[in-house]
Amino acid sequence: MDFKLSNILVLHTFAGFRKAMFFLSLLAYTPALFPQSTTNSASSNTFTNTATWTSPSDLTGTATILDGQTVTIPANINQVYSNKIIFSGTGKLALAGTTSKWVPATNRNGNPPYESFSFATNWSASSSWGNVTFGTNLYIPWIDSGTSWSAGSALNYTDYLQYDLKSPRWIQGIISQGRADYAQWVTSAKVQVSTDNVNWATASEGLTLNSDQHTKVYANFPNVMFGRYVRVTPMAVYGHPSMRLGILLRDDVMKSCNEIKTNFPNATSGVYVIDPDGAGATAATSCYCDMDTDGGGWTLVLNYLHAANTNPALVYKTSTLPLLGSTVLGTDESTSATAWGHTTPAYLNKFTFSEFRFYGATSAHGRIIHFKTSHSGTLTYFKTGNGSMIGIASIYTPLSSHSAYLPGSTGHYFSNQLNDAMTNFPIYLNGTYHWGIRGSGSRWEVDDYPNNSAYSTHHQIWIR
Repeated sequence: MDFKLSNILVLHTFAGFRKAMFFLSLLAYTPALFPQSTTNSASSNTFTNTATWTSPSDLTGTATILDGQTVTIPANINQVYSNKIIFSGTGKLALAGTTSKWVPATNRNGNPPYESFSFATNWSASSSWGNVTFGTNLYIPWIDSGTSWSAGSALNYTDYLQYDLKSPRWIQGIISQGRADYAQWVTSAKVQVSTDNVNWATASEGLTLNSDQHTKVYANFPNVMFGRYVRVTPMAVYGHPSMRLGILLRDDVMKSCNEIKTNFPNATSGVYVIDPDGAGATAATSCYCDMDTDGGGWTLVLNYLHAANTNPALVYKTSTLPLLGSTVLGTDESTSATAWGHTTPAYLNKFTFSEFRFYGATSAHGRIIHFKTSHSGTLTYFKTGNGSMIGIASIYTPLSSHSAYLPGSTGHYFSNQLNDAMTNFPIYLNGTYHWGIRGSGSRWEVDDYPNNSAYSTHHQIWIR
């Protein structure tokens, strides 16, 4: 089937994320990322005994399941991509999930998303021109950035640009552009993927890429790949090895950090793309996922790292989520376009979740607020802006480092605060212990009552 670039809806820039369309496919490999053999012997990375495959990467290339053997795909794996599976005798492939299915590695998704964040921890490069650091001219590698990544030397077939998806995913290909501010681009590249940043499998030895500076080229691999890291090594260039890069995913973006953690238990904390209503009208967005605390799967929905003796305005996020920046008390993040703000009830209501997690710290004392709750009143209040957190004092679970009096000592509650439901004293004990984020217009309080903005504070709320 022919595909025309004019029909592409481009998705996920740093400022906002939309939904994209394209046809691609890739090849998956074993956990060590070697092509799987067509024989089922102990020496060929295939399976000789009844086993449960713990990762989709175990079913790759062409696999043979021997007579009498049953290999089970865990229930949390919805789709597995492989070119060919040979069953010998009574050999079986069991799909534990009710919706799980085996899909040929050449099967293409007509609506794949792509990921290309302007977030430092997602990127690495073997070199950059002038040895500049991330976010500096000539190391700004994301799609639609103002310049690009430029290699530290002329074409040498070893310099590379690498992206970290933060969890293993099914990858369809890459999207690329040339350098925005100069006539330089990569015309052909070697692309490799890895689950561990150690063992690499080649997706393509010479993928055809750009022929100008600005056109987005959607390049598909021969087969579906399974990996977390994607490394692109220029093999032919115009002018100099310079490019902007994004990763095309095989499957639709997941709806939450918790869904990512459930499907990819080894996912690490960091910035991800999620789409709260799947294929619905709400756009996909970037988010920060905590994949470690209390089993992981937490999505950040409120983040205010406030510096002492300042009183900046709050930011109401109606279509994006705050990202985690610094965690050092005293840092002023009030001018950060990404790390400062909280979701409005209308936007929060787009997400599916059943728990909140609160975190608070202040320079005024050493107590930490850190608890989770599934209190129905809190869920309703924050999703609608109407109601209150009455009842929370007895319906919460303390988490690691929690040493505060709140919420157990809570005796008072502001109610019906609409967009300020999370911030304007949802819990407090009058004149003693308060949760306030610019409360009553000027008070920044964490389990205390300074009645002013004199101390540095950090407030967070997460959902799961």
